[in-house]
Amino acid sequence: MKLNNLKDGRLLCFAAGAAAVIAGKRIIKSEKTRKLCVMGIAKGMKLQQDALETFQNMKEEAEDMCYEAKSKLDEEDEVNNEI
Repeated sequence: MKLNNLKDGRLLCFAAGAAAVIAGKRIIKSEKTRKLCVMGIAKGMKLQQDALETFQNMKEEAEDMCYEAKSKLDEEDEVNNEI
């Protein structure tokens, strides 16, 4: 009877699930895992900050280019109106 239960896939799945929960709990509570998570979050925040700075620089450059283009168009219109 006991051997039949071991052959049953449900019992093996239950045992594997229980083992995964126990191992996962120990891994999650370990100090090394905490340090790795903190480092990962810190790197993610740094990447986000760098991306925001890059976006701001691109925005400022685009505004400068638009201003220069508008100034050139205004100058050309003035020259064309004088003729």
